[in-house]
Amino acid sequence: MHKFGWSAVGAMAALWAMAPVAQAQVGPPPPSPQQLDGIQSLFRIGVTLGVGGGVSITDSYGLDIANDGQDFMNPQRLRERYGARYNDLLPVSGLIDFRGLPIYGYYDVNSSVFRISIPALDVAGEVYQNRFNGTSRQASYDLFDSYLNDIDNAEAERLVRLLLKSLARYSPVDPLAGNPGSVQSGLIRSSLDLTSGDSAIEQDAASGGTNTAGDPWIMGANYSGGSSNGGRYDFMRIDGRVARSFRLTEGGRALLKFDLPVSYSEVNGARAATAQFGVGVEFPVIARRWSLEPRVGYGITASDQLGSVGNMLSTTIASRYVFDGLGRGRLVIGNMVGYTTTLSTGITGYNVNPGLKNWAFRNGIAYDLPLKFRGLGRNTSARVSYAMTNYAGDKLYYNTFHEVTLSLGLRGREESARNTRDLVRFNMNLIKAGSYTSWSAGLGFRF
Repeated sequence: MHKFGWSAVGAMAALWAMAPVAQAQVGPPPPSPQQLDGIQSLFRIGVTLGVGGGVSITDSYGLDIANDGQDFMNPQRLRERYGARYNDLLPVSGLIDFRGLPIYGYYDVNSSVFRISIPALDVAGEVYQNRFNGTSRQASYDLFDSYLNDIDNAEAERLVRLLLKSLARYSPVDPLAGNPGSVQSGLIRSSLDLTSGDSAIEQDAASGGTNTAGDPWIMGANYSGGSSNGGRYDFMRIDGRVARSFRLTEGGRALLKFDLPVSYSEVNGARAATAQFGVGVEFPVIARRWSLEPRVGYGITASDQLGSVGNMLSTTIASRYVFDGLGRGRLVIGNMVGYTTTLSTGITGYNVNPGLKNWAFRNGIAYDLPLKFRGLGRNTSARVSYAMTNYAGDKLYYNTFHEVTLSLGLRGREESARNTRDLVRFNMNLIKAGSYTSWSAGLGFRF
């Protein structure tokens, strides 16, 4: 991509057009995605060159950054790869497995036309196809390259929107949606977080909660690692979080809560960044027992190396119910229903909103237990939680994921109500969704 310098939008557009075809093929078929399964890379490429007499040469390789792969059917690159074995009269077919989404390109025998096709863009089964007809194969490819650069074209914008929507369905590592590490799942997890006891009905010291009022600042950081699809995708992630809550009225129990999570991640070395903002009001329905929390969240992500850009809005309502007197601890039951939708990306000058819309349901339990032993001269606590998240609506790669967290806390030194609050908490977390496994460890602090 030249005009966009492989910006996030340009990266998506550039990989749009390498594309199976409705008309009969002339020449060897391209490798299938299954034939490339041995390549453990973010992007997998296969090219088949027909050399005549029923003989063909198949070449395959992997890439880990999106902006290295847009010209795999560029005749100039084909000459570099095949040397004298290639000429512009031979049939060529190619496939790029773009994070799980197959995209194909073709030159037919004795033809300069470059054909592209993407077979699985829409839930309705829409197939994108296009033809670029220049005076030579290089001219045809240059027409294709210029087309990709012209994102101002309404048709090009539409194709990028469809591609972004399809990646949420076909890619297990899309930064925007469809997997536990995406912006979508981050918004939903933040809307019902049972791992740390940061809720209005658990912050009442008189009821033995884990927190007290008057300590609004929460800061934390986590490091995560994991893999998906048999190790094809390896990822790491660093998360940071700043949160604060305010009592809405003097002596009242309702909390106005602000949350700002940010993250940096790498998938097979390809970088992505995300940021979120959430605001909610949690108010007790039954004092010290049951609360409700309506919440609105916003998240954004961009990665030229993964080929992704987008932003999303979530609206949710969560319920928490506390059972005291279960041994020495307390049990918290949480339930949440929410809705997520992607938004316009007009701020970039181009609207490539994929139009993803999903209902989300999250249910879980947590058990919080004050411990009898002391650590670093402080009282301690333990908390274990489990949550399951389900999605409905537009198809996603993972519609369900499970999350288990164990955390250990250090409480205040004072002989006061503050003893019931954790000042420092160490968290260990495991997330599982199909072939996706992620673990994380981190620290949280309250001030």
